[in-house]
Amino acid sequence: MPKLLCVVIDGLRTETLACAHVRCFDHLIRSGVVARQLQPLQPDLTLPTLISLFTSLPPSEHGVLTNSGASLVSPHAVSLFSLLRYRHMNSSAFYSCDRLRLLFPPDSLQTGVFINSQAIRNVDRDLTELAYLHLQKEKPDFCLLSLSGADIAGVHFGFRSEPYRESVEQADQALGLLLEHLAVVGLQQDYVIMVLSSHNGSRTRISENRPTDTGLPLIIAGPGIPQGVELEQPLSFLDLAPTMATILGLAPHPDWRGSGIENQLYRPSLELIVRAQKKATRHRQEGLAA
Repeated sequence: MPKLLCVVIDGLRTETLACAHVRCFDHLIRSGVVARQLQPLQPDLTLPTLISLFTSLPPSEHGVLTNSGASLVSPHAVSLFSLLRYRHMNSSAFYSCDRLRLLFPPDSLQTGVFINSQAIRNVDRDLTELAYLHLQKEKPDFCLLSLSGADIAGVHFGFRSEPYRESVEQADQALGLLLEHLAVVGLQQDYVIMVLSSHNGSRTRISENRPTDTGLPLIIAGPGIPQGVELEQPLSFLDLAPTMATILGLAPHPDWRGSGIENQLYRPSLELIVRAQKKATRHRQEGLAA
């Protein structure tokens, strides 16, 4: 089974992918599956959303409703990290916001790397370099890389500003270097890459910078993932923990509320269906001619 690298670009907006210079993201979209209608949760905040991402429960059920980090996750919430630990699989995380510690139940991580950005400096490149060195050496089954530079720029300058767009491009460049490194050391075919956003910037207090779109981007690429497929229907964050578990060869936990989207991921595109039908027709005609 493939391993999984989950990259969260905090505050990444769908429309930014169309106007920024993001070679790595564009390559992943062409070589994998993209969804542009991942629906934000309420409250539209990073910490509640990411806990929902890994527990497949809405914030009202897992109990974390703010970004303060003061609330405790409900003991009834089962995290993907706990499931990995139970199945004796290795997981790691690289992040720059101390409040994200709530994502990881006690003793669930084999490796955790935290760089304190103090919410004012972009440490995405530093985190990414540490992540690819770890991936090369330890080859974890699951790795979370959380990049907050775009969100920091969006909060300080606005989610339509030039500094915000540049921070998205810096995250793209950092991820591109990581993937190039994995290719050089022969690990590219070992990892499925999942890239997603945690919120769309609507929490900013600057009203003129609030986005009008609601969908968030989701990109999945790697071994076994079809290429050039776009999912048009809206998706829920609650569906992603079951999807990640399935990619890793695990059965989703029965208490999770979401349903995996693997049927959508691996469903043949219309182009592939038409191509297969033409090939079958050609073979029948060749057989009749013979």
